[in-house]
Amino acid sequence: MATSPCIAVVGKGGVGKTTLAAFTLRYLLEKGVRPLLAIDADPSSCFGAVLGVEVEETVGGIREDTRSTAKGIPEDTPKQQYLALKVQQAVVEAQGFDFLAMGRPEGSGCYCFVNNVLRDHLDRLTTNYRASIIDCEAGLEHISRRTTRDVQVMILVADPTIKALDTLATILDLTSSLKTRVDCKLLLLNRIPAGMEEKVMEAARSRLDLYSFEAVGLVPQDSVIFNAELAGQSLLDISGEIASYQAYFHFLRSLQSDIAS
Repeated sequence: MATSPCIAVVGKGGVGKTTLAAFTLRYLLEKGVRPLLAIDADPSSCFGAVLGVEVEETVGGIREDTRSTAKGIPEDTPKQQYLALKVQQAVVEAQGFDFLAMGRPEGSGCYCFVNNVLRDHLDRLTTNYRASIIDCEAGLEHISRRTTRDVQVMILVADPTIKALDTLATILDLTSSLKTRVDCKLLLLNRIPAGMEEKVMEAARSRLDLYSFEAVGLVPQDSVIFNAELAGQSLLDISGEIASYQAYFHFLRSLQSDIAS
């Protein structure tokens, strides 16, 4: 794999992918993999909240400001240099990891130059970290716009619903048609009620080719996560002994290859 792998967490909105992105970050931190870069690519901007990170600036905001007459680029500063500086300022430093929020998508008008400069800078930025974990947006824009490139590990998350499984099938088809490079695909069936494991697996088999994944994991429904998110508590601070994290922890440890290698 790459020296600075990209780990993308994808799936339909509401399936718990932000929780599993946070679990992935926590798992790597506990293994001593540092520094890490956590990227919130979902305009709903939930990733920072579950990590206990306060965000003041986003890449989307930088893009808008760059095109604004009132907040334009200083005349004596090259545009590429200005954008690179603004992105660096938007990176929030936390304990063991940095955080960057992509923010809202672009509005009307042409953003081609700004987007290309930002993408190139983000590509360079990620090489400074042992790994990057991306909480992708609920839709498929991150693939259709080719903003998720050279993904070493794609974690596809579904809750026990046919709609969520069908969304993953669509993501896989789109990834294939766009020839997006993905070295390793993992399937996580999340929020599984006790005693329903086999039924959920049967549903997954009926909608997905399970042999196309390196591994398939099941994460149980967990009221501790619900209560933590309701209270606004960071998922990095809750007990590591809870059922959902333990299931995910053991799933990642069982993989033949390390997700951050």
